Amino acid sequence: MASSWYPGPELAWQLHAGCPDACILFESVRDDTGTLLDFQWTAFNPAAEPFVEGQGRALSAWRGVEGLPERGILGGVVEGGTPLTFELHGQVAGAERWFRARAVKQGDGFALWLSDITESHAQLRSLREELERERAARAREEHLRLALETARMVTWEWSSARRTLLWSSNADVFFGWPLGSVADTPERFLDGVLPEERSLVAEALEQGLRAEGPYTFQFRGRWADGTVRCYEVVGQTLREEGQPMRMLGVVMDCTERARAQAALREAEERYRLASWATNDLLWDWNPSTGHIHWGEASHTVLGYLPEEMGGIHWWTEQVHPDDREMVLRNLEHAVESGGDSWVGEYRFRRKDGTYAHVLDRGLLARDAKGHTVRMIGSIMDITERRRAVERMEEEARFRERFIGILGHDLRNPLNAITLSARALLRRGLSPPYQQLAQRIETSAARMGNMISDILDLTRVRLSGGIPLNLAPTSLPLVCQQVVEELTVAYPERGIVLESEGEGEGIWDPERLAQVVSNLVSNALEHGTNEGPIFVRCTGDVQRQVLEISNPGAPIPSHQLATLFDPFRQVGVMRSGRGSGLGLGLFIVRELVEAHGGQVTVRSDENNGTTFKVLLPRDARQSARVRSQAAGAEHTA
Repeated sequence: MASSWYPGPELAWQLHAGCPDACILFESVRDDTGTLLDFQWTAFNPAAEPFVEGQGRALSAWRGVEGLPERGILGGVVEGGTPLTFELHGQVAGAERWFRARAVKQGDGFALWLSDITESHAQLRSLREELERERAARAREEHLRLALETARMVTWEWSSARRTLLWSSNADVFFGWPLGSVADTPERFLDGVLPEERSLVAEALEQGLRAEGPYTFQFRGRWADGTVRCYEVVGQTLREEGQPMRMLGVVMDCTERARAQAALREAEERYRLASWATNDLLWDWNPSTGHIHWGEASHTVLGYLPEEMGGIHWWTEQVHPDDREMVLRNLEHAVESGGDSWVGEYRFRRKDGTYAHVLDRGLLARDAKGHTVRMIGSIMDITERRRAVERMEEEARFRERFIGILGHDLRNPLNAITLSARALLRRGLSPPYQQLAQRIETSAARMGNMISDILDLTRVRLSGGIPLNLAPTSLPLVCQQVVEELTVAYPERGIVLESEGEGEGIWDPERLAQVVSNLVSNALEHGTNEGPIFVRCTGDVQRQVLEISNPGAPIPSHQLATLFDPFRQVGVMRSGRGSGLGLGLFIVRELVEAHGGQVTVRSDENNGTTFKVLLPRDARQSARVRSQAAGAEHTA
């Protein structure tokens, strides 16, 4: 390609034949208005010939050249005169080359100087790649360090040539070594192992040298502060021509895992011992899968081996058909209601086909949303206990029925004795015989009171309460009648009746008279003769209050809690009268509660003893509730 170039004086010195840089002159291509359209080359020196060859004259038509500035930027060089430096890359003479380019204003165009920097560019690129590899290596090392710290492990390497141990950078922190005191030999490493395990670790390392694949072992080490940690070693030996050359691997801190495993073993042992000691069948149910893990006591309790017992559907089939619906309904309610426990009593089929009465109890574990994820419990065979309770209940019912029948049948001969004594008294007997007849009548009355108390006790035990005949009743009037009767029986004692208000209500007058009589008789029998007995009737619109007070020594505090229990007596009776069975206060409580009321007692040295009875104005509501409860119990 021929070219002619007539440069100005300022470029002549650079364009001699020996100039190493390529130079191409470009002139502006403009339209009639002077607007810059493009550039085209006009001349070039010999060094630029390979670069220009194959390219068109117009700069915009050049191909395979990367890095050319836009036309406007090159126009700025022409207009402003400020040189522009940039880098070009392209194929020159069939080879990929890099150039440092500099555009310098030249008339109405510019001179493009090209310096070949391919070699230096390659060196720079190689340097950059090396730096990038180093950065990547450092990043991998940092990632490895973080991973090792997170996983609580370190890496190690031993070579037969060096006879030294190399550790990852976190080894001193990992083993609790002082900074800079890394154990760089197997001997120094063994110093940190517990003395009783050093020989085992040394033997494990020797076996690792001979192992064909990965090997592992555990040991315990002591930190500088005295803390003992558990470690697990995983390593592998690399060989050359059959000889061990290197050993490398990782050491993991398994202290927490070892503790968890020990705790798990202890829990499993406690679980096994608890199952063995209580003879209960322990179970673990997963509601999501329906699987049930059965304990070892399954054979003892129900006759099944654990592997013979199935999941929730199998368990459902073994529940007695008459109990199944109730048991499943209660279990479903416990699971869905958000509760944390479940208790069921039902019959369960043993392996031999018979049914055992069992008590089943479970605790529910829930997730954050309240869904049941696990349920653990135990099954207790209560067949024998249930039979024993049934026998005891039957014996108790027999005894109470016997007492009731005996008390009822004793009334006929007792009435005969009473009537005969009264007939003798009316005949005007001599004083000695009249005294005997009076004693017979008094004893018969006492026996009648005993029989009444026995019958009331029997009614309470058998029918759930003493029946009431409710009617409009005046409590003060009932108290007055009782006080008059007892004044005749105890002429030497003073009984003071105080009444305030109407004192009317819906009660059983006969039973209220029994309450007042028992309480006043109790005061007469246990109180002193030093002061009167007070009977007070007060109240308001909603309730009536009855208080019976007597002076005397207080009731011992330890006896107050059981004072109203049957067959309880406090102290020695002063009069020698009364039933003597200890049923009086028990019957008082039953009668008051049958009316929907409450009876309490307070006793101290200064004020003596006071029984306080609170009665609602209308006892019909309480009577209906007790009747319904008794009916439900009888139905059950």
